[in-house]
Amino acid sequence: MRTQLTPKSIRRIVAADGYLELGMPQQAILELEKAGEAGPLEGPRRLLMGLAMKRSGSLETAIPHFEQAARLMPSAVRRFVWSELAACYRHVGSEELADLAENLGGTQGYELRIALPEAELRITSTEEATETI
Repeated sequence: MRTQLTPKSIRRIVAADGYLELGMPQQAILELEKAGEAGPLEGPRRLLMGLAMKRSGSLETAIPHFEQAARLMPSAVRRFVWSELAACYRHVGSEELADLAENLGGTQGYELRIALPEAELRITSTEEATETI
């Protein structure tokens, strides 16, 4: 059975991204939980949930979301997800998994671009985010 992606779910995902941009991870988590299963946007939803959990200090809780995002996202985004996972694994004391995640993420810099209808969001390996309208 396929999950239907509704405009309301898309709005919640975009709102969660905005909350993260504003440094409000708890509100992002609430929006992402309300969005529920996001069908073709489940990978981005899981990535945003992992980022929100990590930024709210729940690194251990972020791990399953990042792991799912790593399975669902395209390879260019996976590098970013693996680097986020490495920090979470290290925080919970799993050095071997952290080293593996770092190897999968690569050591080269990267730039992740997420295009929204009205804006362009860039995340670089230094976790700087810039928005261009």
